[in-house]
Amino acid sequence: MLRRLAHCAALAASLLLAPAVLRAQPAPATPAVTGASSVYDDATGQLVVTGNARLDYGDVVLTADEIRYHRAANSVSARGNFVLTSGARRLVADEGSYDLNTGRMRVQNLRLGEYPIYVRGAQVEGTFDEMVLTDATIFFREEATYAPSIKARSVTYRQGRLVAAAGLELGVLGAHFIKLPKFEHDLRTELISYFMAKVGYRRSLGAFVETNLRVPVAPGVRVGADAGYYSARGLLIGPAANYRRGSGDRSVQGGFASGYINDHGDKFTDILGAPVPEERGFASWWHRQQLGPRLRLDAQVNYWSDSEVVRDFRSKEFFPVQQPDSFVEAAYTGDNFILSAFTRGHPNRYHRVQERLPELRFDGLPIELGGGIYHRLEASLAILEEDAYLTQPGQRSRRLDAYYGLERPFALTPWFTFTPVAGGRFTHYDQATGGRDTYTRSFGEFGFDARLRASGSFDYRNEVWEIDGLRHLIEPRLSYRYAPRANNGRAYIPQIDRRVFSTYLQPLSIADTRNIDELDRLNTLRVALHNTLQTRDTAQGTRDLARLTVAADYRFEFRGGAKPLSDIHTELALTPADWLRLEVYQRFTPQTTVQQELNYALTLTDQEWWSARLGSHFLKGPNGYEEYSLEVRRRLNEVFEVTGTWRYDLRRSRFNEQSYGVWQRLGQTWAVKYEVSLFEGPRRESSSGFTIEIELLKF
Repeated sequence: MLRRLAHCAALAASLLLAPAVLRAQPAPATPAVTGASSVYDDATGQLVVTGNARLDYGDVVLTADEIRYHRAANSVSARGNFVLTSGARRLVADEGSYDLNTGRMRVQNLRLGEYPIYVRGAQVEGTFDEMVLTDATIFFREEATYAPSIKARSVTYRQGRLVAAAGLELGVLGAHFIKLPKFEHDLRTELISYFMAKVGYRRSLGAFVETNLRVPVAPGVRVGADAGYYSARGLLIGPAANYRRGSGDRSVQGGFASGYINDHGDKFTDILGAPVPEERGFASWWHRQQLGPRLRLDAQVNYWSDSEVVRDFRSKEFFPVQQPDSFVEAAYTGDNFILSAFTRGHPNRYHRVQERLPELRFDGLPIELGGGIYHRLEASLAILEEDAYLTQPGQRSRRLDAYYGLERPFALTPWFTFTPVAGGRFTHYDQATGGRDTYTRSFGEFGFDARLRASGSFDYRNEVWEIDGLRHLIEPRLSYRYAPRANNGRAYIPQIDRRVFSTYLQPLSIADTRNIDELDRLNTLRVALHNTLQTRDTAQGTRDLARLTVAADYRFEFRGGAKPLSDIHTELALTPADWLRLEVYQRFTPQTTVQQELNYALTLTDQEWWSARLGSHFLKGPNGYEEYSLEVRRRLNEVFEVTGTWRYDLRRSRFNEQSYGVWQRLGQTWAVKYEVSLFEGPRRESSSGFTIEIELLKF
């Protein structure tokens, strides 16, 4: 007995003296095993350690109530509060075994954590780099009943990826109700890219519940559905998906969403005054693909069965884009040119679209010819079409268009540059109007661009605003263009690419004008004054504190009713600190000093606790408006946040919108929003509504 105890003590002492090593260094020949008591068993050749038992072997640490170390096999088994750690990886189990030579393990009732997943399994075999888990439950972000989880008969984990799984079911609160196919998933990316559920009530929809879900079916591909049930309308449902593969010059991403409903509610009429049909639906697809360092493909397709379907059921998506676009474009970028093919279709018939079926373009960038002269060439071949709309007839045109321009900058002084410009436009219409089959138009323009640059520095410092010196940059600009024959042949040209409503100054040169089917004689001088105020910045070198631009046109030739001097346009941006931003746009008529338009936004932000945005939109005229808005966000603590939105119509003395919301965060997994909305004025939407929105934080 004494000889056995001496042998055991000698072995324990040798283990205790084994050095600790870094992960990058080779493991020691024998581990260090410690505990409250130890016994060596001659029959099994095992050292049995109990009471706060611990084994250290390189970066591997094992703790348990009882550890059995087999020296000949260099393996260990343990039971009771089994905790095995290797570097940043850690697993907890009831009992298990570990081979110190190969790193292979076999444990029972596993609990494994490697952010952002947490796993429970009846059994696991393998190594930390690759293991097979049986009867596993996988939690994301946190192990909690309210966190989404996956159950699987078996899961294979390999170096940060779930490379294989069988018998998958997705669910929450202990119920797993969505079956998933076999899949591979990188734990560094989101498993479910989107999930949202919303319940509420609106008079136009009744009580409703909406859900959106995307789940993986292949690497980088998520497929699911968007669904909503509305007690006053019916069931709206449709497939949905998104995808993202590759990176850099070989990448693709996109998404698809849709919905169909047999609408049995009060549908009213569309924007054309026609009754809204009972069978309603929408589909939207977008796609971006980089096919190489020079070739890119972009696409967007939107189909709405009627003008109001998205407004009725997806109002937040409708108001930013009320007339959806559908196009496909491929663009090749050369060293000094861009070659593109662009197609715009018109699957919807309740608004006008200038279709291109297709348009092929060559856009040459300015290139130096020699002697300081630069030239540019643009050319396009387009089949244009526009369907009949209300009382306006349909139009079709085949058009060949080209522009060639020259310019020669003269740096007369370090602070003054004068650039004469000249160019010509050639346009041929294969389908003309006004009794002609074809029509060809050609005309030229000439003019100049002049810039004067000046600056001043001031040794001013202000610690409150973090100002370390001031620099004022001022740049007066003067541009002139003369094209007396630009309006030739208006009676013979199908005016498809025509003017659109805009209150801003439009491009001055015919080279940059898009309304090439509706041009006027050009004899215009543009005056602009640009101001920038900067200070030093330790991170970026310089930081803009303020920018002010004032610009106007003087038209030597103009159409009836217009004044020679245009409205004066002013843009101001103040950014004295990262928490304060003011943006202002103003337009007024100098002859009468009447303000025609004023838009501003003042934003105050505390990134952690609160933000506020005050804005105004004013447009003079019989169809104008004057609206003021306020958006406020206030974080109360780690869990709750309150929000408010108000939009007030001063002309009609009413609140167009009031919205009051409370955001609640549930752990690291869910965000819940409670919102009450009130609306005034004639509108299609309900006058009030209440919603509870549940959003899954990406995992």
